[in-house]
Order: sequence, then C-alpha cells, then structure tokens
Amino acid sequence: MQCKKCESAATSKYSNTEKGFLIRLYLRINSRTKHQRFKGLSEKEKDKHRCYVTREEFFNLWEEHKLKYGYKCALTEEIIVHKTTTKELTNKSNSISVDRLNPEIGYTKENIIFVSNKVNNMKNAVTKELCVAIVKAHEERGL
Repeated sequence: MQCKKCESAATSKYSNTEKGFLIRLYLRINSRTKHQRFKGLSEKEKDKHRCYVTREEFFNLWEEHKLKYGYKCALTEEIIVHKTTTKELTNKSNSISVDRLNPEIGYTKENIIFVSNKVNNMKNAVTKELCVAIVKAHEERGL
C-alpha cells in the first residue's frame, strides 16, 4: 500500500507513457456522455459524442496514425507528445488529443483523428461546410 503522494507520482508517471496516455484518452471519450454536461441532451445529441470503437480498435487507429504521420498532428504536422499538461497549458499544448473529424458524428473508426490539444481546441465544432466557406472566401479575395 502506497501513500497518496507516492500513488499520485506513480499514476502521473504511467499517464505520461504512450500506453497510459492513450488509455486515459480512450476512457475520456468512452465515458463522456455520462458527464453532467450531457444529462439534458436527447439521445440523438448524445450520439454525436458517443464512442463506437473498442479499446483495441482505438489503439489500432493510433498505430495507423503513427504509420502515416509519425508523432505529428494529422492536420498541422506539428509534433505531438504523450505528456499530461496543467489546465492552464491545455489549450496551447502539443499533447495528443483525439477528435471527431465531423462533429455531427460520434467517435467512429472513420471519424477519429489524432491532433494536438491546441488544434482540437481551435477546431472545436467546425463543420465541413464552414471549412469550404472559409476556403471560398480566401479564394474570392485572392489570399
């Protein structure tokens, strides 16, 4: 039996390993619809946030990501790491984050994308239609 300080240090050390970090990511997306902020949503709305992959499938998706991108964000190609961050640094962090490419669909094999926390927070709920509109506006102005 460890003291709380030693147990916390051991947990933190494991959470900063690739496997430990990814398990925490998976557990977070797998349990998110049980969170208080989802209590009042309809089942249809909850479906947009549900995880539809097993832990094994999730790890396979990460391995596929590494083969294609290495340890880089799928959208920006910035290096991403498996290190936990403080709450103050989360929005600016290059820690690995899992997101939905299409925010209207839950966490499926086709919809999961690995990006940095920074990109995930910037992307938030951007839709494909909005992205197309932004590109169109850039093209119209010659930017």
